[in-house]
Amino acid sequence: MDIAAGMKIIKEKWITKPLGFRVRFQKKINDTLVTEYTPDISDNLLDSDVVAWRYAWKLWMSTKSDTAHIMDGEFVNITVVDDKDNPVNYYATNQATIYNVKTLPAE
Repeated sequence: MDIAAGMKIIKEKWITKPLGFRVRFQKKINDTLVTEYTPDISDNLLDSDVVAWRYAWKLWMSTKSDTAHIMDGEFVNITVVDDKDNPVNYYATNQATIYNVKTLPAE
């Protein structure tokens, strides 16, 4: 294989590093789950997945309730995403992780 062919394969298959990270979460507004991000979409990204995961955990611990239903002000379905909104595995386990998984009751 010549170098040009090899470089083409590398360009197409190479895994690129994310530009940064955000915490994606949902909260209940008027009986609807609304998705939000922190930092906000218009703000600078966090530069570390570890920092993003610690931040996600602290948001969860600061807003969680012990009820099965979603309380006002509670953040649910909290996870870390990259700059393209793809979920990022938890750094310690390399597993998909979502804090405080809750859904609205079926009508």
